[in-house]
Amino acid sequence: MQTVRGRSTALAVATVLLALIVGGVAMLIAFRSTLLGNLDSTLRQQANDRAQLLADGAEPSTLTGLQQEEAFVWIGSPDGTVFAVEGNYIPVENPMPDRLNSVGEVTLTVEEQKPTGVETETSAFRLASATTNDGALVVLTAAELEVVDKTVADLGTLFLIALPFVAGLVGLLTWTAVGAALAPVDNIRREAEGISGTAMSGRVPVPETEDEISDLAHTMNEMLDRLEAHRDSLRQFTSDASHELKSPVANMRALVETTSIDDPTWPPVRERLVSEGGRLQSLVENLLFLASHAEGSPTSRPTTVHLDDLLFDEVATVRASTQISVNIDAVEPASVQGSEGDLNRLIRNLLDNAAQHAAARVVVSLTQRDDRVVLTVADDGPGIDQEDRQRVFERFTRLDFARDRHSGGSGLGLSIVRQIVDDHGASVRIEDVDPTGAAFIVEFP
Repeated sequence: MQTVRGRSTALAVATVLLALIVGGVAMLIAFRSTLLGNLDSTLRQQANDRAQLLADGAEPSTLTGLQQEEAFVWIGSPDGTVFAVEGNYIPVENPMPDRLNSVGEVTLTVEEQKPTGVETETSAFRLASATTNDGALVVLTAAELEVVDKTVADLGTLFLIALPFVAGLVGLLTWTAVGAALAPVDNIRREAEGISGTAMSGRVPVPETEDEISDLAHTMNEMLDRLEAHRDSLRQFTSDASHELKSPVANMRALVETTSIDDPTWPPVRERLVSEGGRLQSLVENLLFLASHAEGSPTSRPTTVHLDDLLFDEVATVRASTQISVNIDAVEPASVQGSEGDLNRLIRNLLDNAAQHAAARVVVSLTQRDDRVVLTVADDGPGIDQEDRQRVFERFTRLDFARDRHSGGSGLGLSIVRQIVDDHGASVRIEDVDPTGAAFIVEFP
C-alpha cells in the first residue's frame, strides 16, 4: 500500500533530482561560457599587445614566448608567410583566420611536442588575431579547447557524484519531516478506531501545532459532539415515543379485557376506545411526519400556496369544535412558496395549540411586509415564560402536563411547527400578548 509518507518522499526526491539536473546543466553551460569568455579576452589581449610591439619595431622572434593559457603564438604576413612560431603545438597548415582582428573557434592540424617525439593531430582551438597598424604583420594566439572542456567535465563529474548524496539527504529529511507531521494523524486514526455508535464519549487528540491537522482534529471532535448529541436525542425521542405509544395501547387493552360487548357499560367504553385510537393514530402520524422530515427538506415540490385560504378553512374547523372565539379580521391575502400539505399542518397545529391554551379568544393575522409574509396566532391564555420559549419546540415538551394529556396532546405539535418552518426557510418566535397570552409569529420569505 502506498503511503502519504512514501509518496511525499518520492515526489520530493524526484523534484529535487529534476531541479538539480536542470540547474546543473544550466550551470555547466554558463561555466563553460564564462571560461571561454575569459580565455577569449586573454588571447585577444595577448595578440593586441604583440601587434603593438611589432609596430614599435620589435623582432617577431622575441615575441613568441608562451604564457600559461597559450598553445602557440604565430606571427606572419597576411599571405601566410611565417616569421615566427612557438608553442606546445605547431600548426602544419596556414592558421590564418578568415577574419582578422577577431576571436573564434577553429580546427587545426598541429604537431604536438611530446617527450616521445612529435605527433601530428587535429584539435579544436580558440584563436585570436591582431594586425599591426600598417597591416603588414599578423599575430595569432591560440589555446586548445580541451583545457576548457576538461575543466567543465571535471566539474560535471563532481556534480554527478554529489547528486545521489543530495537526493538521499533530501529523501531522508522529507521522510523524517512528513513522518513527524503525520504522527498526529496516526494518533487521530487510532483514537477514531475506538469510537463506535455505542461508545461515543471519546474524542480525538488535538495537536498543538495550530495547523491544518489541528483544524481537522477540532472538526472531527465537533462532528463527534453533533453525532453524540444526535444519538442522545434519538434515544430520548425513542424513549418518549415508546412511552407515549404505550399509554393509549395499555388503556385500550385494559378496556377491552375488562368489558364485553354485552356489558351495559360498553357504549361509553367504545367511545373511550375510539378516543384512544384517535389519539394513537394522531401520535403515529406526527412521529411519521417528523421521521420523514428528519433531513430538513420538504417531501413535496414547492408550489404557490395561498395562506389566507388555508387559514379560513382551519379556523372554520376550530370554530366548529370549540367554544373559543377566533378573530380573523386582520387576515389579508398572501401567498408563499412551499408544500401546501405541510403549511396546512403548520396552521392547524398553531390554531390547535392556541385553542387549547386560550381562555376565551384567539386572534389570527396574516400580513405582507416588504418581502416577508407574517402569520401571527395569538391567544389570551397564561402565556409562556421567556426561558421556555425555545424548549416548547422540542419533541414531547409539555409546560402543563395534566392539561395537555387530558386534551390528547402529545407534545409534538410545536415540534412539527418548527420542522415545517425550517423546511420552508422561515422563522418562528414567541412574544407576549397584553395583558396575558402568547403570540406565535411565523415569517416566510
